[in-house]
Amino acid sequence: MSIKSLPSRADKKKTVVSRFTDLFEGKYFAWLLLAPSLAMIAFFIFYPLYRGLTLAFTHTILIESPDSTFVGLDNFRQLLKDPLFWTSTRHTLIYLVIGLISQVAVGLFAAVLLSRERRMIWLLRIILVIPWFVPPVVTAYMWRFMLDPDFGIMVKLAHYIGLDLGGAGIWGDPDKTIYGILFVELWRSYPFFMLFFLAGIQGIPKDMRESTSVDGASALQHFRFIILPLIKPVMFISSLLGAIHLINSPTLILLMSNGGPGDSTLVLPLYAFRKAFQNFDFGYASTISVAVLVAIAGFAIVYVRFIGFGKED
Repeated sequence: MSIKSLPSRADKKKTVVSRFTDLFEGKYFAWLLLAPSLAMIAFFIFYPLYRGLTLAFTHTILIESPDSTFVGLDNFRQLLKDPLFWTSTRHTLIYLVIGLISQVAVGLFAAVLLSRERRMIWLLRIILVIPWFVPPVVTAYMWRFMLDPDFGIMVKLAHYIGLDLGGAGIWGDPDKTIYGILFVELWRSYPFFMLFFLAGIQGIPKDMRESTSVDGASALQHFRFIILPLIKPVMFISSLLGAIHLINSPTLILLMSNGGPGDSTLVLPLYAFRKAFQNFDFGYASTISVAVLVAIAGFAIVYVRFIGFGKED
């Protein structure tokens, strides 16, 4: 072999650098970068989900024994015969339907109002989004005090305009408590929808938004034929996320009524919470949670199938 055919030191260095560069550009390096995130997802999402599903098929009451006993479908059979389960299911549906419709309606109205170009509109946007930043604990106790039958300012205002809330007030009447909580939930959560809808409206091209005014269309026609069809994908995503939040996060109910008076505001996640952390029956609590998970998944599938993307008008 001649001296000229031997690779020079520069060529060797170039080869090493190119291999090192290929390593960073290859698919294996991409998986290496994803590995920490995938590990966290597996540890914080998939393992708790797996553990909850397996507990649903066991008899696990910690005050009796720390061990779990496999019971198959016994917990699910007991669930179908549990009247409190069906009561909490009915309350969950009421909370979902009324809460979602009211929040979407108020959020859409506020978004249309804020989409207009006016002086100081930015200040109104800041004011209307403030409830979203108030912590749930502060929201719950603030509104519980304001709706107190003896000292609440809202109760006094209701009496002033001729609205009778009864001697027991909202928190003492089983027929009114859930609607009081829904009102507080509306006050706190409508900015979530407002921000979604406002972003969707502002994403509509300006010439399209101004076309109806040139043609002499009314504000209602502009909303019906321009705004509503074009923000439909935004409404789909936000309402789906809002529904999952209402079903799966009974924070305000826990803080404001704890499911009472009696069981008048008991919803499924709160019922599972009681079973797990008051009765220490983690097997039955996991069964309730699995039922909620199946309900949420079924709702999402039906919603995507019949109302979601891809449907031609």
